[in-house]
Amino acid sequence: MRYRLNILALSVLLSFAAQGQQKKEKVLLEIDGEPVYQSEFIRLFTKNNSLKVAGQKPSITSDLELFVDYKLKVLEAKKLKLDTLPSYLKEVDKYRTQLMEPYLTDNSYIDSLVQQAYDRSLKEIKASHILIKSSNKLKDTLQAFTKISQLRKALLAGADFSKLAQQQSEDPSAKKNRGDLGYFSVFRMVHPFEDAAYQTPLGEISKIFRTRFGYHIMKVEDIRDSMGEIEVAHIMINDTTSNGKSTIDKVYRQIQNGEAFEELSKKFSDDRRSANRGGRLQRFTMGALPPPFGEISFSLSEEKKYSQPFRTAFGWHVVKFIKHYPIKSFEEVEKELFDKVKKDSRSKSLANPVAERLKKEYNLQTNLQAKEALKVPEQFGLSKTSNTWLLVVEKDTLTQNDLRIFAKSKNATSPMSVYEAFVDDQVLNYYKRNLETTNEEYRNLFQEYKNGLLLFDLMDLKVWDAAQKDSLGLESFYASNLENYKTKAIANALVLTTKNSKEVAGLQTLLENSSNVDSLKTLLEGYKDVLVKAGDLEKESTIFPQKTDFSNDNPQVYHEKDNYVLVKILGQKEAMIQPIGEIKGKVISDYQNQIQEDWLRSLRAEHSLKINKRRLRKIKKQLSFYE
Repeated sequence: MRYRLNILALSVLLSFAAQGQQKKEKVLLEIDGEPVYQSEFIRLFTKNNSLKVAGQKPSITSDLELFVDYKLKVLEAKKLKLDTLPSYLKEVDKYRTQLMEPYLTDNSYIDSLVQQAYDRSLKEIKASHILIKSSNKLKDTLQAFTKISQLRKALLAGADFSKLAQQQSEDPSAKKNRGDLGYFSVFRMVHPFEDAAYQTPLGEISKIFRTRFGYHIMKVEDIRDSMGEIEVAHIMINDTTSNGKSTIDKVYRQIQNGEAFEELSKKFSDDRRSANRGGRLQRFTMGALPPPFGEISFSLSEEKKYSQPFRTAFGWHVVKFIKHYPIKSFEEVEKELFDKVKKDSRSKSLANPVAERLKKEYNLQTNLQAKEALKVPEQFGLSKTSNTWLLVVEKDTLTQNDLRIFAKSKNATSPMSVYEAFVDDQVLNYYKRNLETTNEEYRNLFQEYKNGLLLFDLMDLKVWDAAQKDSLGLESFYASNLENYKTKAIANALVLTTKNSKEVAGLQTLLENSSNVDSLKTLLEGYKDVLVKAGDLEKESTIFPQKTDFSNDNPQVYHEKDNYVLVKILGQKEAMIQPIGEIKGKVISDYQNQIQEDWLRSLRAEHSLKINKRRLRKIKKQLSFYE
């Protein structure tokens, strides 16, 4: 895989689409009579230079050589029909989908959703709701909508919301909580529910809205500033009866008597996951946990550290305050919010801003008569193979049957109900199919990747795999380059450096009594500004003075410029040829490089190459500020 990554990275630097070139384009070079335009190379050079690390000097001449090699490799890959391999085509299709994603996203729209999410995070909503469940079946939908409409009329006429929720809501929890959801903030409810909560004025009844659960109406009971996050520990007795109450009371008395909360949690809490951590929970916002857990937790502080025992649907609890985390600034949470928005359903709403823009740009035509026919279920059901045209998107003509197939994939009983979604879908499909020809940036990126895949397969065939399989060639290469696989001469040594001449005698004595680094460090505790190098050191290293006698195991003292260097040789290893079995990976890598060099020379010999030197001089002058 490391080779694949390398070649794909190289491709980014070296590939540019040759499509859409105009006659006015200036030819930089020709390969077998086929022109290669200067715009390709200039784009190459600037991109390559932008990715160079600091200190690297760009070279137009050397980059041109790399570019020519690259073009020859691509030609060779296509000559071998590597671009027709099923594995190649499959990966290209996979990448096409990934690459398109940014082009299907309106960044300004996402940015507005991120800002909206942050603004909403500053407030907490207390709301009650009534739910009437609904399936995707038309009959169920109409019945549910009719019922929720009647309930809303009753509420607007003065009916008590909590009583009506308890009696009529199909949310199972409503029987106990009367529809009261407590306080919550952004990302705690499904997006349509959150929208309704933040868009409904305080004390008023919301409009009817739909989620995947069915139809809802809501009453906003309170709006307050967000309380941020809190971290607590708890002890839970998983028993809502009086027995559970008796147990938690005993635990609470032990807390009051000064026993450690953490130890009591480990011993008594039925929440074993948190009990092992002394009851500690991950920090949370209001509404993240069922009431009244959140309300009681947020009422605690350093002054009021422990709650009294209280009951939830899970049992009896005592909570200990750990830390309160206030709301962060937008800059601190922007990245986190962006990631949440991208994953959340709010970024995938039906009103796709890209689709909306395209509908204004494209030539759209609608067969109004065919569209009206969709409103009659009986007629629609009899026309299962209708090819009557319904919609034209630029050059694409869609029929009633195309819509029916689309509606079926969405589990909709009436195609008319998903008509607008169908229009969006077809507009986006047309855009995606033609993106490569209409968007130069996307075309270049896509071409770069495709060529990168070709280069990987080609290099694997001609170089990497070839080197690994050619055992005789590998042995011969190793034998011809033995000097490259020779180890350095090594000395195991203690080397001390000081500028203080008065310390030399003492240091020499220390070296006489030392045979390892640990003992030396202990002995050096009384010395200041002494640099120590120890272990296996290359003899050619500048650490050793030039006249070091490696055969002498007695302490040696050398005076070099302003430094005194003391050396004690503990052992040494002479340079030796490494056996191929120990360094096979390096030998293969070197052999691959050799094969590639020979292969590139043969490619250049097979093809005619003509460089426009006058054009190259102009490019060098144009890009001189890079050099």
